[in-house]
Amino acid sequence: MNKILFYFLFYLTALGTLNAQNNEVIKIDNLTSLWKLAIENNPTQKVYALKKQQTIDDRKTAESYKYPQATIGINGQDNLIQSVTPVPGIIFNKPGTVYLQFGKHYTYNSGLTITKDLFTWQSKWQEKIAKENIALNTVQQEAFIQTLKTQIGQYYYVLLVAKSSIKIAERDILVADSAFQTAKQKFKEGLTDASFVNQANINKNNVSQNLETSQLLYNQAMANLKILSGVSANTIFAFKENSIDNESNQINEEYSGLGTDKTLIPYSLNITIAEMQCKAQIAATYPKFVATGYFGFQQFQDNFKLGFEKNSWTDYQYIGLGLNWPIFTGFANSNKLKSITTQKQIAETNLKAATFQSAVNDSLLIQNYQTYQRMTITSKNSFELYGKNLGLSMLKFKEGLVSIDNYLKIFQDYLTAENTYLNNLTNYLSTKVAIEARASTP
Repeated sequence: MNKILFYFLFYLTALGTLNAQNNEVIKIDNLTSLWKLAIENNPTQKVYALKKQQTIDDRKTAESYKYPQATIGINGQDNLIQSVTPVPGIIFNKPGTVYLQFGKHYTYNSGLTITKDLFTWQSKWQEKIAKENIALNTVQQEAFIQTLKTQIGQYYYVLLVAKSSIKIAERDILVADSAFQTAKQKFKEGLTDASFVNQANINKNNVSQNLETSQLLYNQAMANLKILSGVSANTIFAFKENSIDNESNQINEEYSGLGTDKTLIPYSLNITIAEMQCKAQIAATYPKFVATGYFGFQQFQDNFKLGFEKNSWTDYQYIGLGLNWPIFTGFANSNKLKSITTQKQIAETNLKAATFQSAVNDSLLIQNYQTYQRMTITSKNSFELYGKNLGLSMLKFKEGLVSIDNYLKIFQDYLTAENTYLNNLTNYLSTKVAIEARASTP
């Protein structure tokens, strides 16, 4: 039995060691380091990198018109009914005209065909569009990074505030338990009734619920940070202990102004691309010049066979210049141009709406930042004062100078001030990080 217990404990120890080795610990000194981690590992960031390579490949494809196209082919033809040629009959001592058939019944061709577009304005515009698509992917990625930084920062500060709230709640539980024990002692001494003991116990339970709520917020923020940072569930973030204290001490810092809203830039590029698409569609109505060269061999047979003996093939080569001008395409070009023009108008409308919305949101963001800054300063001051009053009231309560109902009222006011301060601090930091995310990418 002892051996079985020993092996079981050894197995649990080994399993725990293995799990500890699989847990990667990442040290997070500040928000900037967390931003850098997320930008490097976020799954959507990897998708943008793949899209960039795709747009580069598309650009190379669009540039293919600059090079000649070459194909090698072999084909055979069965002249079922050969064409005839009118020949004067006098050549054959016959009156009138004689219709003769020339050529062989079977014809074979094998050779190299080279074509080169000399003037194709539509292809030139398609090349430019492909280059703009690369730029569009870049600015879309920058806009996503701005949004990612905002989300990362908000969850980061929620986590830090929740962590601070947990510490405060753990301290509050000790205070509430002390009040509960004092109330029970006074009840035993006949100095108070059971209702005050129950109220003190309820007060202790409320603080415990606040602790659990803060723990839930912490866990949710941690999970979201891992998802956005592209790390595994086993990863452990090691945050600096004084991170939220540093942020709390910098509440009085001056507003530094908003940077450029990168989410607006893709709208402008969409308009540019739509304009190029219009020009490319107009160029589709222009004439197209094509040079063609054929270098190959021919073989003629009276029956269905293909010979490879010497002198069975004869040289066959030609070069040519072609002009293709689409005069009528069933209104396809004109309708396509109308569609692209409408798409351009849609892009312009989207830019106008997004610019207006961004201006309104920026104004509100600045106002909220300044308002939450003032609210956080005053609520922090009030919370600290309530904490001092709670300590003094606890001493008076133990000495019998303050009734338990007065003490519990002060404790409830303290908890209210605590929640108000932490909520204002969270809102302030959330608006602050939305401003910081507009700065250049780390």
